[in-house]
Amino acid sequence: MYTPVIRVDRQQRNSIESVYLAGIQRCWTCGSCDFECPVNIFTGRLRPRSIVRMAALGMLPHLLELPDIWYCQRCLRCANICPNTVSPAAVIDYVRTEEIRRGDISRGTAKKHYDLWMRFQRVRWQATAICLAGGELEDLSDSTWYRWIDTSIPADGRAITGRADSAVRSFTGKLTSAHQAQACFTRGECSSGCPASGSRNVFDPRALFRMVNLGLYQELLASPSLWLCLACRRCTACCSQKVDGAGLIAELQRIALKTGAVEECLPYTLEKANKLIYRRLLSEINQLLSITPANPEAR
Repeated sequence: MYTPVIRVDRQQRNSIESVYLAGIQRCWTCGSCDFECPVNIFTGRLRPRSIVRMAALGMLPHLLELPDIWYCQRCLRCANICPNTVSPAAVIDYVRTEEIRRGDISRGTAKKHYDLWMRFQRVRWQATAICLAGGELEDLSDSTWYRWIDTSIPADGRAITGRADSAVRSFTGKLTSAHQAQACFTRGECSSGCPASGSRNVFDPRALFRMVNLGLYQELLASPSLWLCLACRRCTACCSQKVDGAGLIAELQRIALKTGAVEECLPYTLEKANKLIYRRLLSEINQLLSITPANPEAR
């Protein structure tokens, strides 16, 4: 069988690199980005390393036809983990912009794609609530998917009546100082930079950090929102007050597990649920963008 030789298109490669400075020629294909990408972890269908290598070879026509370009949620974990400061996300930004510029994807469709990712956080919240209650998400029917994604998460409605009791404060007394939480004055830089942030009732880093400063640990440890963090550290990176939001959320998750506020098996049940709901999300993206996956099982 004849296998065509891949030839480097330097003009296309330089075009990609000159606009977004993704550092594609520094990639040595270690695969750190693949192992760090949440979408790849849960679905196996987004390989940042492949995207970078294609860009380095100037394979823009192939990238423009690659469904993976629209599966990325822009968490930047791929860029943060790279030892050579390569940014697969920057390549993805370039290709998306090029598809819109060429008219392959309309601006209206791109807006719907963004809205789909934002509403998907409601699905994550609902799935997490089931896991927190001790259940497991075994399947996801069409009716459940559309009900979850189209229905806003209601506000708690409870009034703040006081700070946490002494037992909670003694356990978490060093938490705020260790992560600079008390330096937060709710400017919202964290929420603006967070790829999962949307409705306050679903996931809003600023609201979580405010709850920490109010001593509302018990409410936090029981909230599905605590487990929607993507661990991308963008909240920490963009905070002008140097609040370590990502470290704070990770510590609260450890406290929830250590104190028995949640079941020890929660990380396992969450991973199982995420595999189910992320695969459904990619199917919705395929439908929105009229993508026909090469793998029939990916429909």
